[in-house]
Parts: sequence; structure tokens; C-alpha cells
Amino acid sequence: MTREVPLLVELAWDCLECHHYERCGKCTDSGFCSVLEAARTRIRAWRRYRTVFGWR
Repeated sequence: MTREVPLLVELAWDCLECHHYERCGKCTDSGFCSVLEAARTRIRAWRRYRTVFGWR
């Protein structure tokens, strides 16, 4: 049985991919974006969860 990646994690990956190609309205001139940081944090948390609980 294969488990699906949660929707919020998939949306975080989409956010990373979109920011790879273009900026959003919340991006600053220095390149910082609170939306992008939230997406990265969510993906890191998901990776930690998978490691602890053996998600495959």
C-alpha cells in the first residue's frame, strides 16, 4: 500500500517550484519571501515526520 503525500506538502513543493521561476507579490528586493519560508518549513517538518514514523 502506497501512502499519498499530504496536500499541504504538495502545495509547499508547488510554491518552491513557482518561486524557482518567478517572484510573488510578497517577495522583497533582497529575495526574502515569508510564503517561501513557510513552504520550506513545512517540507522540513514533513521530512522529519517521515524519518521518525517510517513513512514510505
